[in-house]
Amino acid sequence: MLRTILVPLDGSALAERALPIAMDIARRAGGTVHLVRAHVPLAIVGATAEGVFTQDMLAADDALRNRAVQYLNERAHNLAKDWGVPVEAHIEDGTPGACITEAADRVNAGLIVMTTHGAGGFAPGWLGSVCDAVIRHTHRAVLALPENDAHGGKPFVPKRIAMALDGSARADGIIPAARDLALLFGAEVDVVRMVAPFIPNDVASILTSERPDPYGIDAEAAAAKEAIDKVVKGLAESGLKAEATVRVELSPVKALLAHVEETDPDILALATQGRGFSRLIVGSVADKLIRGAKRPVLVLRPMKD
Repeated sequence: MLRTILVPLDGSALAERALPIAMDIARRAGGTVHLVRAHVPLAIVGATAEGVFTQDMLAADDALRNRAVQYLNERAHNLAKDWGVPVEAHIEDGTPGACITEAADRVNAGLIVMTTHGAGGFAPGWLGSVCDAVIRHTHRAVLALPENDAHGGKPFVPKRIAMALDGSARADGIIPAARDLALLFGAEVDVVRMVAPFIPNDVASILTSERPDPYGIDAEAAAAKEAIDKVVKGLAESGLKAEATVRVELSPVKALLAHVEETDPDILALATQGRGFSRLIVGSVADKLIRGAKRPVLVLRPMKD
């Protein structure tokens, strides 16, 4: 259940764009929001050329940490007052990615809601691709909100979720989080399966062959449809409107991106490290989906079997 929401902040307006969405989810779910901010100590950033920390440097570090504590406590107080939702603040010492992942485990977060950044990774004040680091290392669902999302400041009320599966049990790990999010907003779910044909010989001759289904492509597509029909049935039994989509394409990744473009869902949901396109999610494909999809992406890296 999505009752415990974690929101990483760094003091920037970009990072705070995750707050209204997280607060709304928590309010609908009757849950709690946890704000986390990483303070990177000078011991991590570096010392002087001589390797010595001066008193001025240590005092500056304390001042920065105290300022972060004050900022986070004020945000937590105001959010709880405005939304009527319990909000807790956590200041963590260390690198942002590790702090977020560890805090999510400690509070048993059902969902991490965070903003990505097109060039700098997470937000202007943080080094590296923090969102990517979190997705790589956490086993908790992450709702990644791209800097260039298509909502344009409009209220976040998703009405359609595209959930991409690939036939593996690990890919199916995204189903509970996507289902729970859809239930909170009354969203429809498009269960998508891309089937890549196995073509052992010359591509052109096979695709132009007049022989019916020479390599069992139709059978594989039928099996995929049967599998996701079961998922659709389960979602319907939960009270959701759902439909199944199967597409046979040589490039499942490109097909998925094309499907998203054509159907324009409010959220794309998928698990990482399954097989087919989902095992490629962290890397160049993640860039295209999370940064280029112009919509929130719900991502989960399931625990190993």
